[in-house]
Amino acid sequence: MKLSKKQREELKQKFGGRCAYCGCKLSEKGWHADHVEKVGRILEIDQKARAKGVWKLRATGELMNEHLDTFENLFPACAPCNLFKGGFSLEEFRHEIFAQAERARAYSVNFRTAERFGQIQVTPSPVVFWFERYKAKSEAA
Repeated sequence: MKLSKKQREELKQKFGGRCAYCGCKLSEKGWHADHVEKVGRILEIDQKARAKGVWKLRATGELMNEHLDTFENLFPACAPCNLFKGGFSLEEFRHEIFAQAERARAYSVNFRTAERFGQIQVTPSPVVFWFERYKAKSEAA
């Protein structure tokens, strides 16, 4: 779905000009319009690249779930959140965020060192997205 400037600004302000997930303030440019429920893009093998011996996929421009390509299914997101979320559902995304500290502990000597010296403290609290806090605050007001 191609957004007009007006729609893009309306989407940006949906949760107070902040990323729906982490709550960081969105700049004028560089933020993404994220499909909350994945639309899914149809990919195909790039035949020109294949002819050169390179395996490459390219988007056809077609969508798997075209009925989900609506303004109501869009959230404003910072690039890091949107790229990490990818095609995850909200609950899958929440789980993946929660798992990050354990992954870092398992695979990063830097993380383990910083943790041993008290520079990092893992708090196994539930992952609550900004839009959930924003909505709760709006409903309480």
